[in-house]
Amino acid sequence: MPRQAKVLTASAIWQGRTASCARTALPFDTVEGSFDMHETTAGPVLVTGATGFVGSHVVEAFARAGIHTRAFVRPTSDTRRLQKAGAEVVVGALDDETAVRRAVEGTTAVVHLAALTRAKSEAEYKRVNAEGTALLARAAAGNGSGPRRFVHLSSLAAAGPPTGGRPVCPDDTPRPLTAYGRSKLAGELALLATEGIRPIVLRPPAVYGPRDRDLFTFFRLAVLGILPVPMGPHRPVQLIHAEDLAEAVLRALLVDASGIVHVAEPMAYPWETVGRMVAQAVGKRARVVRVPASLIAAAAAVSEGVARIGGGATIFNRDKARELLAPGWLCETDAAREKLGFQTRIPLAEGLKETARWYRNEGWL
Repeated sequence: MPRQAKVLTASAIWQGRTASCARTALPFDTVEGSFDMHETTAGPVLVTGATGFVGSHVVEAFARAGIHTRAFVRPTSDTRRLQKAGAEVVVGALDDETAVRRAVEGTTAVVHLAALTRAKSEAEYKRVNAEGTALLARAAAGNGSGPRRFVHLSSLAAAGPPTGGRPVCPDDTPRPLTAYGRSKLAGELALLATEGIRPIVLRPPAVYGPRDRDLFTFFRLAVLGILPVPMGPHRPVQLIHAEDLAEAVLRALLVDASGIVHVAEPMAYPWETVGRMVAQAVGKRARVVRVPASLIAAAAAVSEGVARIGGGATIFNRDKARELLAPGWLCETDAAREKLGFQTRIPLAEGLKETARWYRNEGWL
């Protein structure tokens, strides 16, 4: 029988959370109001990043809800899944102002999921995640009777890891660790400063589920009987299944709420526990290998260097090592429940088993 998993709610890890998450006004706070929910989905809803991992789940959730999706995709994107879901397809790029304005025209809301998650430089991250978001926000605001609702999928990386073991609250001062996190924060600030739209920002932690390639590596290693985890403290983390995240995006589109909302399974898991759950999901008894922080950092530097020599970018770089070695990734999810009426449905163990089945059925494992 595998060792019993160590699981805690994020709030149980730190007992003083309620006072810390008391509402404080920030310069970019939006003013509560009301708008017609029917108008929000009466016409096409523009979705960027619709062919990506999370985007594909969101488009499917929208299709089930009867929402007409207009997908803004790159010329090289595979649109077969979009066509199956009945989505309208518009081709363009986030740095092409003409294409962006054409995509926004006639829509009733914008759901911005597109993001660069690996890049050769901080400037590349900024160009897509910050400047692209700002351009899309301006286009939505300047579209006359066009979309007022703007749902932006950011990342917990924009907030940074917790300090003092306390889960991060939406109103905490952001302390991003990485170039990716800084670019996502810049995109948030540009969006929330744009007049003429009603934005809501969702910050998920690591996302997993069918079609995911980033956490797939852990499944492959588990099949080989290896569970590499950083040496040292437990480093508790929260995650969210892609289907739960798609439900959060749908609710954010339909409810009258604004500001920043953290969306995650409220349970927190040490990395070792996550690894053991992955091993159980693939039906293996894997051996935990505790890797020194110095070795993780060195391996990330080598991976990044090799990718740079080849002219590309890698997901496992020095910034990713910083994230893995952070004291944890914990966030309060009260606002998701209070503003969106949202709670996750899929616990990690169940979600990992479903994901492993999908990998096997698709021949990935």
